[in-house]
Amino acid sequence: MRLRLLLALTPVLPTACIVYTPDLVEGPASSAASSSTESAASAGGAGGAGGAGAASSSAGTPVTSSSVASSGSGGDPCPRGGCACVDGIKGGDETDVDCGGSCPKCTPGEDCKLDADCDSDVCDGTCLPPTCKDTVENGGETDVDCGGSCEARCADGKGCVLGKDCVSGVCKGGVCQKPICGDGVLNGGEACDDGGTVAFDACSSTCALPVEHLLLSEVVTGPTASEFVEIYNPTSQTVDLSTYYLADFPTYYLVTSTVQTTQHDFVVSFPPGAKLGPGKFAVVSLRSATEFKNAFGTFPTFDFSADDANAPTMTGELGAKYGLTGEGEMVVLFRWDGQSQTVDDVDYVTWGLAPDKVDKTGVAGYAPDTAKAEQASAPSVASGKSLHRCPISEDGEKKSGGNGITGHDETSESCLASWTDIPKPTPGVGPGDGVCP
Repeated sequence: MRLRLLLALTPVLPTACIVYTPDLVEGPASSAASSSTESAASAGGAGGAGGAGAASSSAGTPVTSSSVASSGSGGDPCPRGGCACVDGIKGGDETDVDCGGSCPKCTPGEDCKLDADCDSDVCDGTCLPPTCKDTVENGGETDVDCGGSCEARCADGKGCVLGKDCVSGVCKGGVCQKPICGDGVLNGGEACDDGGTVAFDACSSTCALPVEHLLLSEVVTGPTASEFVEIYNPTSQTVDLSTYYLADFPTYYLVTSTVQTTQHDFVVSFPPGAKLGPGKFAVVSLRSATEFKNAFGTFPTFDFSADDANAPTMTGELGAKYGLTGEGEMVVLFRWDGQSQTVDDVDYVTWGLAPDKVDKTGVAGYAPDTAKAEQASAPSVASGKSLHRCPISEDGEKKSGGNGITGHDETSESCLASWTDIPKPTPGVGPGDGVCP
């Protein structure tokens, strides 16, 4: 009865919770305390909020959340994990029961006022579920509306967790990377990517597939005893070299009739039965095999000297003062079956001032070549250095309408872009990783 009377006399306070201390329980031992409580309650009724403050300091009086706040931790109605945000009541700045405002974020379907009230960060009166078109990074996305759970991949520079989150397929340091040749991922319009930039392997240093014919790969113009021309077989087939020729002057195609060399020129063919396996190099010394070995420590594949038995000899016409000059020259690799009225260009390089360039435009049986003025020559090369091909894909070369063995216009490739001078010759091997720009 006493407890009932106390409740009736206690004023209604603006609080979320009312908690009674144990000494309010009716019993013989608590009668004195109850009497003092009733007096305090009466004082509270008369004094309004001031009475609540007095009650908080007296044993056996009701403790309210407002009184706790006034003496607790900075205004939090339920310090140390009390009733706020977990009391099952929408109160304070909550936008729905125990969520939003200063409470944990609300889940989809619950009321909200701001995007920040929602765990999806999307509010339209109620929290909306995350989608891949809401212009917010949410759900399982790795950046705004991309990656993770979204079908759309993230652009370069956007956030990621795995490579599959990125358009490029490459995620590094949590950021989608720009596609580059050598990243090991087929991207950016590449035809291949083997994870490296070695020029002479199954995938070129520009991530293009190698051409399906032999290539000139290295030229050394001096000293005289060191002169050589190297060819490379990028194909998967062994090539019979018996019908292949090398020359260093622009009217080489007249070999089908009565070719005339000057004293500085040569046109030579490979020995009968000579072959070049897939991925292999053939080094042709313009001097003797012995002179070549003295310069490089090994014998060449072929040489120009019939008197040196250390290498098979190229046969053909040699001018009295034949040789290559570093200031400017051309070399062409071509094929002729010994009967046709025309030859097939296989590969062609010019360098330096290149006083000699080929242009068969207007010659019977041939398609137009690229005009001499439009042929971009490689840099000149100093004695003791090497002029080396880098990409084996003939980037930028016209793929049709030419005089090449595969229909290409071999005179259209930019030698300036495809060839570079390197400090040390590398006969019989590629230039190595990092040598080519």
